[in-house]
Amino acid sequence: MVHYYYTDGKERFGPLTIEELKQKSITPETLVWKEGLPDWVPANTLADLKDLFDVPAESTNRVASSGTLPPQPKNWLIESVLVTIFCCLPLGIVGIILALLVDTLYKEGHFEASERLSLEAGRWVRYGVIFGVIVLVLYMLLLSSGIMTGISGGVPV
Repeated sequence: MVHYYYTDGKERFGPLTIEELKQKSITPETLVWKEGLPDWVPANTLADLKDLFDVPAESTNRVASSGTLPPQPKNWLIESVLVTIFCCLPLGIVGIILALLVDTLYKEGHFEASERLSLEAGRWVRYGVIFGVIVLVLYMLLLSSGIMTGISGGVPV
């Protein structure tokens, strides 16, 4: 059985089997060594360790099975800008950042991550609108109570 050693730059760990390496948080760039190697090498350069870094098929950056790209998810940019201007600045800014990330991830081929961020951007837009409506209703209530107090003569002159 082949045993591997790896280093985090400070300490060396091992001997470990491939199954034990799977449980460790090594990256493709982690330096590993096994008997027969003259020196430490990045883990992704060893053919027998490549399976450790294969990403599951459902999360890879790939073209849809039909050979075409999946549709780009809604980025919520316009809505986020409107929320920023008219409702709630902090929530709108978060929405703008997420909207820009949706486009970036889609262009880089991270389709699932782009879809998740689209949902998140939409959520922040809704939070901003709800917050804006609540503030508007409270403002109208305070304004109308002030007008009623003035009309009823509640404030002596």
